[in-house]
Amino acid sequence: MIKCALISGRGMGLMHGGNFHSHPDAEVVAVCDMDPELLAAATEQFGVPGYSNIEELLANCDVDLMLMIVNETRRIPPLRQLLAAGQNVFTEKPLCGLEGQFRVREDDLPIAAAAISEWRDSGLKFGIDFNYRFMTHFRKLHDDVVEGRLGEIRMVRARAHFNCWSHVIDQILWSMGRPEWVSVMGDPSEEGGWQRMIQMQWANGVIGSLAGSNLWGYDDHPLRVMIVGDERYAEARGLEGWYRRREANTSEDEELWENEDENSYQTSFPRMADGVIKAMQMGKLHGTNCYSRAQSIGQR
Repeated sequence: MIKCALISGRGMGLMHGGNFHSHPDAEVVAVCDMDPELLAAATEQFGVPGYSNIEELLANCDVDLMLMIVNETRRIPPLRQLLAAGQNVFTEKPLCGLEGQFRVREDDLPIAAAAISEWRDSGLKFGIDFNYRFMTHFRKLHDDVVEGRLGEIRMVRARAHFNCWSHVIDQILWSMGRPEWVSVMGDPSEEGGWQRMIQMQWANGVIGSLAGSNLWGYDDHPLRVMIVGDERYAEARGLEGWYRRREANTSEDEELWENEDENSYQTSFPRMADGVIKAMQMGKLHGTNCYSRAQSIGQR
């Protein structure tokens, strides 16, 4: 049984905590929040002891995993505190955004990097939630690449609404690895909308593009990722679940999958929790397909 402590009494934290607590191989045994009302609500929901600060939590609670779901503007100090205390940690993204998740800056990078360096030296288990990896359609696309079904990869084309920006970046990195160079067009100080146009190339010659904006709607899918090989190409779209694979230079579907049975977005969170718990049991929390350690810092 993986014993967890939840550091958060807000909505996202309660959601994550609930997914871990309802898993047959895990349980939340303590909660922590500075806000008395939030702490009382979390204590009542899970029926466990509650603590008003991390010092009290560490002094009174022995757990396997800390679920630290606090705001990105103040995520680094408690993370470093928990790592220094020898605790395994699961948290949210972006790892650091002192002006909030919608404006991650270059100055946030060294702050996050210092914490990542401390984790790497610690031997502890640490991870950041990228739950889109647990959606069936994105998993199909990823498996196409790593299992060679598309042949030699030649090109990547992606687009996303800003609300999915960190996830579309993670999808590209998950399947393709880190590109050799990246060129970005966009003005972070621009008013009246947000847009980016990114060109990239990998060391093996694969080229790619990524476009993003908060001005288009969700009616044509909030994100799309297409990966083109010399034998086949495949694409995954949206949060509901849509995937297609075709032979190169044809319009006939080799496989078409449209989700009809479940909410892919909602079910990705308990699937992610299951992946984390299994990784903990195997002693392989970092480096598994349920985690991405530093990728969200590229969200700006």
